[in-house]
Amino acid sequence: MANNLEDYGPEYEETQPVFEDDTRVYDSDPPEQYYTLDEANGSGSERSGISWLLIGLIALAAIATGLLIYFFLFRDDGGGSAIGSTATPPGATDDSWNRVRNSGRLIVGTSLDYPPFAYRNAQFQPDGFDIAVISEIANRLGVGTEIKDMAFDSLGSALNLGQVDVAIAAITVTSEREELVDFSNIYWIGEEGILASNGSDITAIITLSDMAGRRVGVQRGSVYETWLQRDLVDSGMTQPGNLFVYETADAAVRDLREQRLDLVVLDRQVADTAVAQGGVRIVGGGLNPQRYAIALRNGADSLRIQINSALTQLQNEGRIALLAQQYLNAGPGTIITPPAPTATSAAQPTTPPTQPTAAACVNGMRFIADLNLDDNNMQSPPPVSPGQPFSKGWRIQNSGTCAWTTAYRLVFVSGNVPGASMGGQPTPIQGFVPAGNQYDMFVNLVAPLSPGIYQGIWQMVDEQNRPFGDRIWVGITVPAAPTATPPPTQTPSPSIQFTVDRNNILQGECVTFTWNVQNATAVYFYAQGEAWQNNQVPPQGNRVACPPTTTTYFLRVLWPNGTVEERQIAITVRPNVNAPTIAQFVASPSQVTVGQCVTLQWDVQGSVSRVTVSNQFRVIWDNAPSRGNTQDCTGGQPTTIEYRLQATGPGGQSQALDHVSVVSPATATPVPTAPPSQPIIDSFSVTPSQIQTGQCIQIVWSTSGATWLVRLLRNNVLVLDNAALSGSAQDCLQFAGSFTYQLVASTTSGQSESRTQSVLVTEAPPSNPLAGKTFDLTDLNGQPVLAGTVTTITFNADGTLNGSAGCNNYNARYTANNGQITVSELTTTNSYCSEPPGLMGQEGAYINALRAAVTYEFPDRSTQMVMRNAAGQDILRYILK
Repeated sequence: MANNLEDYGPEYEETQPVFEDDTRVYDSDPPEQYYTLDEANGSGSERSGISWLLIGLIALAAIATGLLIYFFLFRDDGGGSAIGSTATPPGATDDSWNRVRNSGRLIVGTSLDYPPFAYRNAQFQPDGFDIAVISEIANRLGVGTEIKDMAFDSLGSALNLGQVDVAIAAITVTSEREELVDFSNIYWIGEEGILASNGSDITAIITLSDMAGRRVGVQRGSVYETWLQRDLVDSGMTQPGNLFVYETADAAVRDLREQRLDLVVLDRQVADTAVAQGGVRIVGGGLNPQRYAIALRNGADSLRIQINSALTQLQNEGRIALLAQQYLNAGPGTIITPPAPTATSAAQPTTPPTQPTAAACVNGMRFIADLNLDDNNMQSPPPVSPGQPFSKGWRIQNSGTCAWTTAYRLVFVSGNVPGASMGGQPTPIQGFVPAGNQYDMFVNLVAPLSPGIYQGIWQMVDEQNRPFGDRIWVGITVPAAPTATPPPTQTPSPSIQFTVDRNNILQGECVTFTWNVQNATAVYFYAQGEAWQNNQVPPQGNRVACPPTTTTYFLRVLWPNGTVEERQIAITVRPNVNAPTIAQFVASPSQVTVGQCVTLQWDVQGSVSRVTVSNQFRVIWDNAPSRGNTQDCTGGQPTTIEYRLQATGPGGQSQALDHVSVVSPATATPVPTAPPSQPIIDSFSVTPSQIQTGQCIQIVWSTSGATWLVRLLRNNVLVLDNAALSGSAQDCLQFAGSFTYQLVASTTSGQSESRTQSVLVTEAPPSNPLAGKTFDLTDLNGQPVLAGTVTTITFNADGTLNGSAGCNNYNARYTANNGQITVSELTTTNSYCSEPPGLMGQEGAYINALRAAVTYEFPDRSTQMVMRNAAGQDILRYILK
């Protein structure tokens, strides 16, 4: 994570915080120190007394602050937020606008998890309708913006604590909320219309549950897709296959008229237009009203006046309408102009209002700096090898009034792609962190097996699992695994002919395989990762294949004498990064009897203009949704049906194929095929079963049935998420031991099947120059170590290291190769040493430097070893013992 939030200024560079023992708590204003209870018992009465005094003052401040805090709900999604009612006292000066103007920036709190209003774009930067609106406002005010991604539930606390000036995150204005915070004028009004076809038996949609079990169409990227995905699908109210995603609203309405869908949800004005065109009618609406405004602290009148003035200009000039067209897919005729603000008086309650309960304190967390693996604001995520364990560290500050205890945790929230959690587990705070103090947080992770860029977003939660504070992230690049050893040259056989028209294609193109086998008992044609038993073919034939990635295809021949012979051809696929991506296309079951039906389901991502589902006999669905499903019932003759999904976009075309065998029925009367209800793992192999450290294994799997999600775990840690239904991966193991791989296939309803395979990794001959060596530390961050202290490190051949940090002992794992070093899973004992003075600060700085080390060298081939961080700074110098 880069220092893009700019929460600290030059003072951070000038005053480095002092490390305070194993709890890793920092205080930017020493000398008072805080330790765990065990440490405090042995540290003398003077420090204890001062500590209790300071804690007492903090408690009083917390109570005073709590009188200003009220529980406040922001979004109408069942989530809550503590927000402060901090009206400016009578006679006090409101300097909210002066502070923004003088600083030259508007600090904006938002929650980048709510597209199309606020999200991270493909370049990992804040984007969306709300981000564009607040940026336009800031431009009119002549200031810049600083966007702070925070837990939605903590935006109110951030306003109260002065951590942000405004909050914009699709916040709906209600009379209850107006009693707690101030709002700008409304900048967006929206409401959905729910359509059904004229021939439908649906009369009215009154609640969200009325849509459960219905086939519902929405437009990709619309607020309605986000709403229904979250509240209808993710809540378990309906199956994922019931939500159909279209590139345009017109395409969804067209399929509704053709009765491919039960309902379509879209903007009310667009719905009215569709009704006027005939064939559909409105059966509901108003379940997801959108009347959004910008939240400010109570009493921030001068800033609110400036924001309202800028909003009025933008609305009068039509700029808000243009942004709505760009981000919300709202047509020019569908935008409702927010009404001019009018003075209103609060309705008089019929019963005395209940006073809100004052909160004891307010949670807050602010990001300070990356401690290692700085990704330069996701512009240059550092490389980490596939499957490599590593630790990510951040320096954070308790910016609230609640002290953090061991019940507070850092948890994974979301990521740019499946697998971005990188196996990370909720990580608790160690010790006690008072309000205002800084803390170094480290999380143990494992790089995914698939190459790519990964960004995992993490969030603090309190003892009641309530999120709060800045969101922080880890960003890495996983490079492609080493090229596998090519297979040996196949021995020619006059009885087997197996060819392909070309073996190097652009992604989205197809190839044709042809084979001719003489006198064989059985012949099977299949792609790597597929179960050969399910892919029997005639002895002579051909097959079209459209591999999305480089894939090896096999022809397996069974001879009358029981022997087996295989031929293989690898197809190299050059990526077309601009073409649509077919994330899923499956036809199931893979074999049916004549007259039975096949279920087709697909998911196309990226920039898409047209999706077509067909087979060799007919077009099944032209202008199909980007994500959807349908059934195709077979004809009266045994055959092999080739199903094709074709996705076209501005950047090119992608294709995917799947095949189903149609066989003669066992009975005279064919019956429809019921969709499969259980996941099936057809095959799962991990080879070879024994390797040496540094070598690689090949993982191949194939699933079918009702499988919707495939995951691969290594020693119970997720290393591949949302994998293809059939596919392969390579894992290169650096440490000796036994590794268990588990393939888990799950359905949309949570049913799962799993299989395991084990690999034994033995120690290879030592290849790194550090193995078996012990060093003494001489210099730390460019300065000699304290006199009278001894810090050691020993590198073991099994990939572990250990040593003394001066007071505490420590252990970790490491990899060292070609001058590169990675230290992970570092743990220490928990002791306090008072002598010599400064020892604990030196020890903490040493542990941080060891975690940050990325290179090592032996200058002039001497007995001295130097380690440097990612910036190339000399941070550790040792001498060989």
